[in-house]
Amino acid sequence: MSGSRVLTHVSPSRRDVLRFGAQAAMFATIAAQVDFTGPAFAGETKLTGPLNVLAWAGYDDPELMRGFTELTGVELNIKEAESNGAQLSLVQAGTTKFDVINPDAVWTAKFADAGLTLPIDTAKLPSLEDTLPAFRNRPETMVDGKVYGIPTRFGVNGFVYWPDKISAEAASNAELAWDPSLKNRVEIIDWPELYLWMTGKWIGLEKPEDATGETLQKILDKMIAFRPNMRALQADMGTVKSDLTNREAWMVWGASSDNVRTTARLAGANVDLAIPKQGGAMWMETLQIVRGTEHLASALAYINYMTSAKAMKQMAWGADKFAVTNAKVRDMLTPEQVKALGLDKMEEWVANCQMSLAPVDENAWADAWQTFKMG
Repeated sequence: MSGSRVLTHVSPSRRDVLRFGAQAAMFATIAAQVDFTGPAFAGETKLTGPLNVLAWAGYDDPELMRGFTELTGVELNIKEAESNGAQLSLVQAGTTKFDVINPDAVWTAKFADAGLTLPIDTAKLPSLEDTLPAFRNRPETMVDGKVYGIPTRFGVNGFVYWPDKISAEAASNAELAWDPSLKNRVEIIDWPELYLWMTGKWIGLEKPEDATGETLQKILDKMIAFRPNMRALQADMGTVKSDLTNREAWMVWGASSDNVRTTARLAGANVDLAIPKQGGAMWMETLQIVRGTEHLASALAYINYMTSAKAMKQMAWGADKFAVTNAKVRDMLTPEQVKALGLDKMEEWVANCQMSLAPVDENAWADAWQTFKMG
């Protein structure tokens, strides 16, 4: 859900276009033959494997992996992704032939434009019938009118804070992050796209992702002004959660706020989450099929399984706890679990958030973030 790399954009050659057309036809033929709800040999097409998946932390949950293999007979090899940029670099390198990848939705076009992924016929994925309406055919998952990414987990970003230290009224204003009373009390994580984008939005930019030159410098200046309040810039979400729970930090900005809130509350910390009136930021993961996979039917079966209510319940209330896109999951959880995950408030939070988009100039943003980190 975070990170940035220098990207190499590869335009598809005429040969690539012809190959793509052949694969699209094969995709339709295989998808029509496979019964994704049945065992491995349902229909006439045998699911093949093993399936190599490059995904964020949590997708290697043993229960999730076991469930897919028991259903299909296909073994999974899952490598944990470090960042969106790293996923793109690994797929481009081709050292490992991945079949399915898991980039954030806003990176969909980068993968498709580089000729790395295939469009997906959503009609061939029965589990998608249970997808929350807000996550069906979102523009971030589409390229040239075709769906390339299937949403799975998502989250919102705002402020998670101790209400005895910060009032709800104060937390409703984005300027709280720069309030001198919070000197050395706010933590963030190493997620440049999120913080530069949110700061750009908060200083009034309609499209922060387009910021370069003087406009990007304004964002950077605002971020640098935040440094006195920054207790730490952590490498991972776990540390900001524990520091908030232990009251070493009074507030966590971003870092997937709903997940931070859930984890802290389950640890006994009665913290609150606020989306400032200036707006919050959303993230959303997707599953995408790598062009050239030799296990196309199995890749489809995997995506259908991972978007099913059974699998998404495990993602929502397993070792990790995140909001998921299957509407039936809420009915499978207890009222206490729904409240702990913030699903009772998620509609309100999402309505006040925009999807934070990947920067147009990754190099410039990487340089700006490095400058911010160096102080």
